[in-house]
Amino acid sequence: MSIEQSILAVLSFWPSTGYNIKAEFEHKAAGLYWGMSYGSIYPKLKKLEEEGLVHPIEQEEGGRKKKLYELTAKGWQEFENWLQLPPAYPIIRDELLMKMSTWHEDMESSILISHLLKRKEKTEDLLGFVKAWPTNGISYISDVGMLSIRYAELRLEAELKWIEESIHALENNHLPKGQDPNGNTEKLLARRRGQSVKGK
Repeated sequence: MSIEQSILAVLSFWPSTGYNIKAEFEHKAAGLYWGMSYGSIYPKLKKLEEEGLVHPIEQEEGGRKKKLYELTAKGWQEFENWLQLPPAYPIIRDELLMKMSTWHEDMESSILISHLLKRKEKTEDLLGFVKAWPTNGISYISDVGMLSIRYAELRLEAELKWIEESIHALENNHLPKGQDPNGNTEKLLARRRGQSVKGK
């Protein structure tokens, strides 16, 4: 999903200012659906305008004029073409999982538990937001869109269950058995200890 496609999707809801589009990409649960930097929105809007996919409209509000962007006929067609394309499988970049996958066996498990507890706090906060989202009296959510919110709920609930299981396993030294056919654990630790000695 490109930034341009994401912007067209937001504009399909209603005409929006660049600020409104930015807000859609930065609300609390946005990371469950997409990620975008603020700086990338305005250049992409300009590009979409140059390609004839959106056009600006002026609206007066409180005595001040503001510029909104609306889809053109070509923009609607581009958006609908994108809806019909098979979606790419999501790419996950999760720093916690990367740290756990490369955790050294002689490191303090209490540090990892603290990472998991911090994640739990964030996940619980997100889950509360997602559960309240469909009844906040502000957001537009279609009937089909509710299915994606249900996915977000289940994903966060599963993550909380996994966090609890992981903390229990670490606290009780009851980790599932991994595999190390080439004795990599000892080799890794020896390499690290060797560098530590050299650094003294």
